[in-house]
Formats: sequence, structure tokens, C-alpha cells
Amino acid sequence: MKRQVVSGTEDRLLHLRNLCADVSNLLKGPLPLESDKKLDNIEASLEDTLTRIDEFQAFISSIQSNRKETEQKLIPQLVARTSQIENIFSQIDKLETFIKLLEDSATKMEDRVRQVDGAFGENKLKSFLGSLLRNNADTRGNGKAFQWKQGDIVVRHKEYFE
Repeated sequence: MKRQVVSGTEDRLLHLRNLCADVSNLLKGPLPLESDKKLDNIEASLEDTLTRIDEFQAFISSIQSNRKETEQKLIPQLVARTSQIENIFSQIDKLETFIKLLEDSATKMEDRVRQVDGAFGENKLKSFLGSLLRNNADTRGNGKAFQWKQGDIVVRHKEYFE
């Protein structure tokens, strides 16, 4: 039995040696034309990839050099602009508050005019204001008194600001 195991191992070794010799002959022999084209394509692709890697490395180097400039110049400028914008926003808030105050005052004044108009009547108020304007016109020597018209339109400030 030992002889069969030994002869089986020898057969395997012989088969392995033949296989290695065939692979060696295949690698040493001339390559088919299609293999040459494939290798040329692979080589061109590798060259292109290496060129792109070099370009990328140059790009990264330029970014690193620009990073220092950015940290030293641009970031302080951005911080300064931010504080300026905050000041502008606070001024806008103050203006909005002031406009709201004016709007409220104008609304109160319009309400008060309506109350006076209701208390004295439309004709009484017009005649009172008209007489004041007439007296003023007469003192200037113009001779033409201001006349109220029946269809005068009351204008509200909100119509202009909304």
C-alpha cells in the first residue's frame, strides 16, 4: 500500500511539473495580437490615471497654500463684515420701532379727528376751518376765500404706507 501512495504522490508531482512548464512556455512565448492591444490599452489608462493623480496633487498643494491666506486675511474680514451687518440690523429694528410709533400716532390722530368731526358735525367743522382760512386769505389781500367742497375725500395714512 505504501507503494501506491508514493506512486500517487509521484504522479501528482509529475503532473504539477508539467503544468508549471506549460504555464512557463505560455508566459515566455509570443503574445497574441489581442493581448498586445489589451496591454496597450491598460498602459494608456495607467498613464492617464497617473497624470490625473499628479494634477490632483498639484491642486491639493495650491489649496494648502491658499488656506493660510484665507485664515490670515479672509476670516478676519468676514468677522468684521458680520459685526457691521449686526449693526445694520439693529438700526433696522430701531427704525421699525420708530415707524410703528409714528403709525400709532397717526392712527390716534385720525381717530381724534373723527371724534371731533362727529362731535361738531361735518358742516360745523368745515365752516370753522373755512372761516379760519377765509380770514387768513383776507388778511393777505388775496380776496379769494378757501371753499370746502361737499365731496372732499378723507385720506388715511395707511393707504400710503401699506
